[in-house]
Amino acid sequence: MFALLVRIICISGGMLLFYRLSDMFNRAYLTDYQSELYNNAGFVSAGFLFGLLIAPYTERWLLMLHKQIMRSLQRFSPHALASGFIGLLMGFLFAILVTLPLWLFAGDMRTLNLGLTILASIIFGYLGVLIFSRVSLWGGNIVSTTAYRIDAAKPKVLDTSVLIDGRILGLLENNFIEGKLFVPDIVLNELQGIADDSDGLRRKRGRRGLDVITKIKEREDIELEVIDMPAPRAGEATAVDARLVNYSKSIAAVLVTNDFNLSKIAELRGVRVYNLNTLAGSLRRSLLPGETMVVNVVKYGKEHGQGIAYLDDGTMVVIEHGDKKIGETLEVEIKNIMQSVAGRLIFATIIQDSPTNNDNDQDREDV
Repeated sequence: MFALLVRIICISGGMLLFYRLSDMFNRAYLTDYQSELYNNAGFVSAGFLFGLLIAPYTERWLLMLHKQIMRSLQRFSPHALASGFIGLLMGFLFAILVTLPLWLFAGDMRTLNLGLTILASIIFGYLGVLIFSRVSLWGGNIVSTTAYRIDAAKPKVLDTSVLIDGRILGLLENNFIEGKLFVPDIVLNELQGIADDSDGLRRKRGRRGLDVITKIKEREDIELEVIDMPAPRAGEATAVDARLVNYSKSIAAVLVTNDFNLSKIAELRGVRVYNLNTLAGSLRRSLLPGETMVVNVVKYGKEHGQGIAYLDDGTMVVIEHGDKKIGETLEVEIKNIMQSVAGRLIFATIIQDSPTNNDNDQDREDV
């Protein structure tokens, strides 16, 4: 439908343009009536072919322009766009009121008045968009300039899981995450409820989440704000996850979480997500069967003769005949790698002629 409409407009425009050229040609050469008819027919036919030729290029250009406009509009929240449009209308109205005396008392200077009206409309329209786009007309709150500046990092909304996890603090301290941080009040209330739980483990996790917020708040180079989210309206979702997704979408923010299901829901709603578990998985060391590595055996395995070690990223290494090497640092060779729901599981064997392992044996003999 869009392609057909563009083709009709291009053909009609081409025929009209060439008809005007034909009229100019006939006037220049003072042709007779019969020649004018032939000229008009020839020029209009050429205009038809010209419009048909440029229609695909025009359609492609319009689609590209549409994508660029939509990509630019995605930087702003719907509230900011609506407020900016109202500001534009208010700017045009103010420009008309300012230039109205010129039309009343200097009506004979039409060209000058028209130019001043257009100039005033551009200036006051721009100021109206600039002012109203930073004010939410649906709550009276000033919109953060950090959230909507084109050249600024997008704000980040932190959920409960990422605060309990605590790794967000290290990323912030090393400047891997930029932009203003928002902690909604519903997340703070959820952390407080976990911290007051009767279960000792849950209470410890909740307190760690509150400690992470306190440590982030104490850093002067990180801007963190605890916000009061508006109460859900009639028909809107009341669940915490759904409200976090809706709020992140409304301010064009990035949702930072460790919750896999919440990440999927947010992506389906068009919200950008930072999942720290996905990030940690991407940064794991790439290992292949046959490679060697040095590990520290820390405990017995489930099967007889097995020893267990862990890599820095938490990956479990099961070592054959490692049950007698508890507490020792060994060089092992990877035999197999299994990928499970919980993560990677590496099976390895001890390298008998390794210098590291020989030193351990020598130390044991000396003792």
